[in-house]
Amino acid sequence: MYIATNESQSGCRSVLNALPQALRHCMCNVDLDEATEIRMIAGKPFVIRYSDGDYYLSAKSILLRKPANSVIVSKKLLDEAVERITKSSIYSVREEIRNGYITIEGGHRVGIAGTAVTDNGCVEFIKDISAVNIRIASEVLGAADEVIGDIVSDGIVNSTLIISPPCTGKTTMLRDIARQLSYLGYAVAIADERCEIAAMYEGKSAFDLGNLTTVLDNCPKDRAMMMLLRSMAPDVIITDEIGTERDIEAIRTIINSGVGVIATVHGRDIKQIMRRKALSEVAAMFDRVIILSRRCGIGTVEEIVRND
Repeated sequence: MYIATNESQSGCRSVLNALPQALRHCMCNVDLDEATEIRMIAGKPFVIRYSDGDYYLSAKSILLRKPANSVIVSKKLLDEAVERITKSSIYSVREEIRNGYITIEGGHRVGIAGTAVTDNGCVEFIKDISAVNIRIASEVLGAADEVIGDIVSDGIVNSTLIISPPCTGKTTMLRDIARQLSYLGYAVAIADERCEIAAMYEGKSAFDLGNLTTVLDNCPKDRAMMMLLRSMAPDVIITDEIGTERDIEAIRTIINSGVGVIATVHGRDIKQIMRRKALSEVAAMFDRVIILSRRCGIGTVEEIVRND
């Protein structure tokens, strides 16, 4: 378990720049260090999510366990938040909005819900925005301490598959794996399809990923992995949430070329993965399989399987 025991660094206070002035004033005494999300839904209470549950904000900057007497998100407040998030130009982030989220300074990822404008079944835009969910980006230095000795052995980076349910810290662990491998002298390449691992903003990561880490984001991971393999001469390629046949074929090609792969997949345990034919085949290609949970807190390492 890494959240409770290792040094944590976070630019979480920068998320306040995305909030309307009235809400920033109410947040002046709120500790965001362990916060994971901020949710704003028109007509509903303002919610801050922590690892131990949801809290509601009072006008006196007090966190409440129940929504009574808490701040309500008006349409005016929501519109001001959207204006700040898009820097007063919603059309400048049109391509990102198509995907349902925007990455803002600090690497925070802002999910957007409203009315989808479609063309031939494809989402072109989201209008009449009714909800904003800010996922607070954070880095935990030392998150990979428990597993790095298994990932690297005899000077070789072992291909590693991390299995975990959502919200158990797998992406946070990937960041620290990249950082530690890079500072150990390995050339790391990150295929960051959803712009979440590196949280790039204007060409720079919000996190310390080491001096030898390169990132290709906002590109389908199978294509990104192959592009990085051909162009960046990596020792290891890192990616998140594999699942398609194309992902698996790319990983097979990379491993067969002698380059390591570190990837994650959603699942509770190995048994669940093995019941999914495509993933059962890919799991056998990895040297190490790590199972994460939040049984004892976010980032609990339940098991490390060594396929030696």
